Amino acid sequence: MQIIQASQTNQTISTEVLAQARQQLKENGWALLRGFEHDIEKFSELVHGFCSKLTFDPAREFTNNSTQKVDAGTAAIGLHIENGNTPFPPDLVAFYSRKSAQTGSQTTLCDGAQLYSAMPERIKQLFQSPLVVSRNLPPALWKSYVANEHPQLGDAAQVSPQHLQELMDMLPGQTGEINETGDLHYRLRLSPVLNDGGKLSFANAILGPSFNYEAPCYQFDDGNVISEALKQELAELAEQFTLELNWHDGDMVLIDNRRVMHGRRAIEGDPNARQLVIAMGNH
Repeated sequence: MQIIQASQTNQTISTEVLAQARQQLKENGWALLRGFEHDIEKFSELVHGFCSKLTFDPAREFTNNSTQKVDAGTAAIGLHIENGNTPFPPDLVAFYSRKSAQTGSQTTLCDGAQLYSAMPERIKQLFQSPLVVSRNLPPALWKSYVANEHPQLGDAAQVSPQHLQELMDMLPGQTGEINETGDLHYRLRLSPVLNDGGKLSFANAILGPSFNYEAPCYQFDDGNVISEALKQELAELAEQFTLELNWHDGDMVLIDNRRVMHGRRAIEGDPNARQLVIAMGNH
């Protein structure tokens, strides 16, 4: 595991450090910065150095106007890309460990390019065509998402069904209906294999969590639902290319969200012993 380590005499994130991080993102799909001066604002500055536009998870609590708290229970979390069941997943995901657990709760990282290359041809064939993902979203969640992604909005209280339709029209393959209680039944065609700078990567949220959301349904073009057996086979194959990150206080990690999936081992002991912050956005 390559780490960009601060020196004893200089713990500031310099332009040289940023260049190293960009190079590691390009080569490995992720970069770990350790030992540097850190707080929420310095983490925000780091993310703004890589992203021109930030995006957010409407179900998460904010820590400042750029970052959100990571809170997904204590069970292990499957590999996924962030916002992978939305039409606009971010290019970059970053994590900052304000306080690290002494045991367990390691973040897992899996290079989707390596995983795709190692896949049996029969599985590659299954994922050559887009999938259809569908689920129900309550008003607070879908309105918050629309407010963040719509170019003319910034306040969820302003969101109307027309704004939702305008956002869906920006990317073909989306449909949705709002029921009498305001819930949105949403469907999206998405590719489970992404092209990241010429590399094909199995990068999606098929194995991921649904802690704050209704579990999505994934279907192939023929209408068949992805089976639990196939998910298990994918998880076992992905484990061969998965690294574990044991957090140190102050660690900051940058992840190419179009190539590298991430997850988490189960949290052991006091869940409050771990305080992780997330930020994400587009180049």
